[in-house]
Parts: sequence; C-alpha cells; structure tokens
Amino acid sequence: MITVGLVLSAGGMHAAAHHAGVLSALTEATGWDPRTADVIVGTSAGATSAITLRAGFGAADQANYYIGRPLSPDGQALVDRVTTPYDLPATPPRPESLRPANPLLVARGMFGRGRPRPVVALAGLLPEGTLDGTLFRERAEQFHPARWPDRPTWICAVDLDSGRRVVFGRDDVDADIGTAVQASCAVPGFLRPVESVGHRYVDGGIHSTTNADLLTTLGLDLVVVSSSMTAVRGLDTWPGGPLGRAWHSRTLVREVEAIRRRGTAILVLEPTAADLALRGTDNLDPSSNGEVCETTRISTLARLAHPASVRARGLLATAAAQDRDLVP
Repeated sequence: MITVGLVLSAGGMHAAAHHAGVLSALTEATGWDPRTADVIVGTSAGATSAITLRAGFGAADQANYYIGRPLSPDGQALVDRVTTPYDLPATPPRPESLRPANPLLVARGMFGRGRPRPVVALAGLLPEGTLDGTLFRERAEQFHPARWPDRPTWICAVDLDSGRRVVFGRDDVDADIGTAVQASCAVPGFLRPVESVGHRYVDGGIHSTTNADLLTTLGLDLVVVSSSMTAVRGLDTWPGGPLGRAWHSRTLVREVEAIRRRGTAILVLEPTAADLALRGTDNLDPSSNGEVCETTRISTLARLAHPASVRARGLLATAAAQDRDLVP
C-alpha cells in the first residue's frame, strides 16, 4: 500500500487559492484524490483547506470555487452548509493595549533549544490581537460538523505562553476541529488568541509556515507539500526577494532535507515567478484568488510533467488506483 502525506501551508487567502490550484492539478495529472491522504498537516489557511478536504470537498470543486465555475452537486451542498460570512476587515483595528503579548518569547524564540524562531519572538512582542476570529471556528464546524475527521488530520498552532508548537489532532490536547482551526488562524497582533483549557493559542505559521517536519518519522512513501509563502529556487533568497519569503523558504529546505534523509519521496509545489506576479503584497486580498488558483494549477501541471517528478507522479498514480474506494 502506498502511503501519502499532504502538507498545506499558511499564507492567507492566496494560500487557500494556491492549495486549490495545486490539488486540482494533482488530481488532473495523476488521478490521486487528496481527500484520501493518509495524513494531512494544515497550518493557518492550510488548516481551513485541510478541513474542507476531510469534509469531502474535492480538488476539482476547490478550484472551481475560486475560479467561479459551477460546482458538483455534492460540492455545492457542502458550500451551502456554510452560513457564516468571511468578513474580516482589510486592515487590523488598533490594539486595545500596546503591552506585548509575551515578552519572554523573545528569549525563547531566539535563544531557546533548536533553530532560532524569530517570528515566534516577534509574536511575543506584538500586542494581543483584538479582532474576533470566531468566523474561522464557525465556518470549519459548518463544513465539518463532526468533532474531528476520521482520518489523521493535524492542525498546527503555537502556545503563546510557552512559544511551543501545538499539533491538534496529534498531541494530547482536548479541542474540537473548530477551536483548532480558529487557533491555527489567529494571526498575532491581528486576531485575538484562542483561549482553551488555560492556554492561549495563535497562528501555527509563526513556528513554520509548512510544519512539514511533522511527517519526517512516519515512514510514508510520499509527502506532498503545497507551500504558498515560499518560492521556487532563484526566487527564494534575500535581498533578491522579501526577507520573510527567504526565511520561510530556508525553513522548508531544512524540513525537506530531514524527510529525504529518511528515504521518503517528497514533492514540493511552490509559487513560480508567474504565480508571484499576480499576488501583490496583501495575502488577504481576495480580488486575485481566481487568477492565483488557475495560474498555480498550470504551474503545478508543468512541475508534474518535469522528469524530476516522475517518481512522485508514479506513486500518486498508484495511490489513486488503490484508494478509489475510499473517497468520501
């Protein structure tokens, strides 16, 4: 049996459109249905995409949703369940207090064990966000009414008090899917931290926008990474590009190297120059989502056609053949 892990990154609304384009291309090129992934790791926007997959929202419908094409009857029925509007303001409101959320994270993020995590340190210096992110919880619960998906689904957040990554669905943390998604999407300084069982949780992207390292030791045959906040080689360095993109790209490189050392095949699907040209600097701007999705679909098909992707393509085709009976 071929086992496949799927990683869906952070990155705002553009990430969700990016994931839809990637997933649609994977199905188109190989027949593999991402709903059957043996484990899905979702961070922030990737957490919302993960839950739509586990609810049964297929890859073609995800792309059609962003491009504006008709959905399948099953896909439309899922979308019709969501009644909470996505109405976040374009700019965050002024914080109620300028007091840092947790200054101790500066030391923990920069001088703690392991690789420095400057984004964790920054999250500690920012004031707590004041905007209510309940819409993420409500929309997740409307899409996926069950407390948690039947198949392994790991949603990443960060404990604002300790600075440690928390993986809902894997760690011994009592939370339902709505709480997990809201926590994973709680951008520091913008959205209010999610309080649950005495802890404050914020966006898992401050630890890593991908968190692909979680799949290193599982012994999977293939890991597919859809990464929206990094870029293909040549566009992933600083000062040639944004410092944040370079940092996130380097983090992903480390995660990929760790997975490969274990003998697992890995397919990383990142924005190309054409993809990045559409996006601008505001990840929350929905106006280009359709173009982002379609351009990502095309660039992913090109990547899958490259000889370097032969092994991954073959594994996905084999997985598709064995998993057809498991589609929700």
